[in-house]
Amino acid sequence: MSFLLYLGVIATAFPALRGALGEFIQASEVGTAHVVYHVMAPFSSEVRVGPGAIVRFGGFSVTIIEECTGVYEALILGAALLAYPTRWRNTFVGFVIGIPMIYGMNVARIAVLLVVGRYSDQWFDFMHVYFWQVTMIAMIASAWMAWLWWVVRDETDPAPAG
Repeated sequence: MSFLLYLGVIATAFPALRGALGEFIQASEVGTAHVVYHVMAPFSSEVRVGPGAIVRFGGFSVTIIEECTGVYEALILGAALLAYPTRWRNTFVGFVIGIPMIYGMNVARIAVLLVVGRYSDQWFDFMHVYFWQVTMIAMIASAWMAWLWWVVRDETDPAPAG
């Protein structure tokens, strides 16, 4: 129940914060495009990063938008971490480890989508709309479960985080 409460608060607050965070969000889109470029560039000379948040691979390009930065997945993971009754130190470790995991998986997702899109529009649509959506949900759950297993499992005297 706490998870739904935290998720509700985050879902309500984020749109209001989006206006104040506009420049940060735009910078994260451009930054993510550059990270994807640097991940892919050693493997192909056809990879380019364009103006704004565009990444090209051959004749195929994607524009990195807010939903492509992993911010929503990070917010869901954050709600799950905050909802679990544990010490604040453990919750902090979950954020420090989980957010980069989510971001790294998201960069890998975009890189794979560029490769797939370069060679097959049909497969790109399937991968983008179905496969990676489910995979990102699994990544959030996996990051949370790994945190429970490696950080929280030996806790003998849990103190509620929230």
